[in-house]
Amino acid sequence: DENAATITLGKEGVIHGMKTLVLADDEGKALPVHSISPGLDYPGVGPEHADLHAKGRVTYTSITDKDALDAFKTLSALEGIIPAIESAHAVAYALKLAKTMGRNKTMIVNLSGRGDKDVESLAETVI
Repeated sequence: DENAATITLGKEGVIHGMKTLVLADDEGKALPVHSISPGLDYPGVGPEHADLHAKGRVTYTSITDKDALDAFKTLSALEGIIPAIESAHAVAYALKLAKTMGRNKTMIVNLSGRGDKDVESLAETVI
């Protein structure tokens, strides 16, 4: 029950004045959500993402906090790049997806923030 997978588990609703996908109860009240990432800890999603999802133009997936933490450690250790924990979710999915790709394939992962801001709050969890 503790997640913030709004696009994969949410339903159409209104939150903060926008019609979008929301993790909500049957009465439309936003549910409590949880993510180790403050930037993902929100029961709604931008309406642009909801629209792209509804039209099938983008595929969204979800990653567990544990997988994101493992990816955070892996990228930091192997490449010396400390990703923001939000970006570590993308890195975690990329690591899973890479295992299904051939060696001659290329993948690009865009990191959207600095992880040094997260290091202190993650120190006990990651180390």
